[in-house]
Amino acid sequence: MTPETTYPMTLGQLSVWRDIERMHPEKWWEGNLCFSWSLPENVTAVDVWRAVGALGMRHASLRTTFDVEDRADPRQRVAVDSPDDVVAAVRQPDGETGMSRIETEEIQRAFTLTTDLPWRVWLTENDGRPRELLVVIHHMAADGAGINTMERDFYALLAGETLPPAPQPADLATRQRSGDLDARLLAAESYWRKVLSAAPRRTPPAPGPVLRATMHTGIPEPILRQAARGIGVTVAGVLLTAYCRAIIATGTTGTPVLLYPMSSNRFDPAVTSLVTSMNQWVPLLATPEPDEVFAHTARALYVRNMRALKHGVYDPDAVARIREDAEREGGPLDPGYHFTFLLPPMVVQPPETIQESRIEWHVPIRSTGPGFYLMANADTTVRLTVRVIREGYQRAELEALLVAMRDDLMELVGANAEAAG
Repeated sequence: MTPETTYPMTLGQLSVWRDIERMHPEKWWEGNLCFSWSLPENVTAVDVWRAVGALGMRHASLRTTFDVEDRADPRQRVAVDSPDDVVAAVRQPDGETGMSRIETEEIQRAFTLTTDLPWRVWLTENDGRPRELLVVIHHMAADGAGINTMERDFYALLAGETLPPAPQPADLATRQRSGDLDARLLAAESYWRKVLSAAPRRTPPAPGPVLRATMHTGIPEPILRQAARGIGVTVAGVLLTAYCRAIIATGTTGTPVLLYPMSSNRFDPAVTSLVTSMNQWVPLLATPEPDEVFAHTARALYVRNMRALKHGVYDPDAVARIREDAEREGGPLDPGYHFTFLLPPMVVQPPETIQESRIEWHVPIRSTGPGFYLMANADTTVRLTVRVIREGYQRAELEALLVAMRDDLMELVGANAEAAG
């Protein structure tokens, strides 16, 4: 492999890298993601690896390593320049491999991002025919939206389609440092200063046991979408509101509540299909009145959330300095409550009626990242997964929060049904 010219990291890559720097090296694998792609019956192993090589050539992030010797200026470099080099670097040995092993063993094998391409691929077979492609990829290379683009492009390349040129991270990094975004970055910094100056202060809680649970609400996404439309907000807005209200109702904190929704930063058509990490957290303060009805809170929080997401692209190093200034002036900041909304394509038809709810407890394998984090998924029915790494939380407290969210959502859906009927 011949290293090519280096470029600055994109702001999204830099955000991920700064998080990695704060981890103990033994935890660097926690930036890994894994997934699988089913393969059509009429393809051969040669076809599959040809498509893998073409995918790597199409998206430079899949051929990128990182030069981090200068901490103030970490950089990206395209490290291979042929499909054969891609396949040679990412292809894993043949053998008995299944998704369960990928999710438990292989995901915990860290990448050396300075020398390794940031993904690994296994091809499984059934009776000598390709069956499934299993992938472990580092978050520096792709976020959820980037993985969706990878999947779409892989199947197109496997089918022999010719695709138009794809956007590349180096081009984005160049634009972000060209001065074109200066006004936007300055506005984002001003927004961070304003929010953090008014944010609640408290002694940072110590790390606690890692808890992870999923509330399967049983509410079909179309039903919740209709209820959200009835009060003039989005599904994401409804779920963020339920989260905020549950935090307050279960006694976790008072008001204001410091929330950190995740911005995908893909509103610009030029980066919608960019394969890299674009996600960045943005802060907002929720200030619902005591006993305020759900719809009122949701509409006010929706406006605040949209305003926050406008500032989703920012320089993480500048924000770190703003945070330090805020804590120097006002004391330690509340660590806040993080939120991600996932709306992947529906692969099965959602049920037409509300199903029974249940809570599923997971054995967590990750122990770094946000101390309180809700991942809301609405692909068919609405699922709420909360991970807590914060002192003062046991199963009872986490279950109470999830039940409070479900009850709020059920009440909203019921009210919408009554109004429609």
